[in-house]
Amino acid sequence: MHRFILPPEALTSDAVTLGAADAHHAAVVLRMRTGDGCELLDGRGTVASATVSHVARDAVHVRVEARRSCPPPSTPVVLVAALIKGKAWDWTLQKCTEVGVSCIVPVLARRSVVRIHPEEAARRREEWTRTMGEAAKQCGTPWLPEILSPVELASWLRPIDASELGMVAALDGDRRSILESTAAAGPVQRAWIAIGPEGDWDADEMALFRAAGYQGVTLGGNVLRAETASLAAVALAMAGLEHARHGR
Repeated sequence: MHRFILPPEALTSDAVTLGAADAHHAAVVLRMRTGDGCELLDGRGTVASATVSHVARDAVHVRVEARRSCPPPSTPVVLVAALIKGKAWDWTLQKCTEVGVSCIVPVLARRSVVRIHPEEAARRREEWTRTMGEAAKQCGTPWLPEILSPVELASWLRPIDASELGMVAALDGDRRSILESTAAAGPVQRAWIAIGPEGDWDADEMALFRAAGYQGVTLGGNVLRAETASLAAVALAMAGLEHARHGR
């Protein structure tokens, strides 16, 4: 099933016109024709079944046949990830979108190779949102994750409150598994999982996380690449939180 993401206000109408980029992709790349079915997503929980009603060179019109509203994740998982190099970062955005992350906070860590000037931040965030949108269309998630502008850790980090669970992946020190942490915490309203760059967070950054109430966690005996660690951590956190919520 071909999927397209539209602004929420666009899905309030039964007659929808795809934007220029989506229209070109539908007509030229996918070769969609009148009568073909598709799904429309607004990234905020609405999924609409639709049928192509007209195809032109510069526009594709579709008609909404049915809508359904999907609830957001019961326990949002936020990935706090140190920025890493291009393709590995895009892979992180794609795969974490597919497994259901709710938000990604890109952090400029001390050991990060990537540096982004403030004037670049808005453009990069738009690019990252598009990357996550393509992943959302591929996997069909009704909720498009939010991604923040790159931030310095010390200026962004705040203490975890009693309704939240904060976890930071660490290569040494006091740690336990993510599943142990989620089981001990029980049902929470939000979970944060922080993954450092290649080489891990430095001692000062780890001290900031600990002071903010984050628990040290391990992802096993192997040293994972940062992008692999992000995907594994989000997936484990979501599984552990679901288990804790249902008490089984």
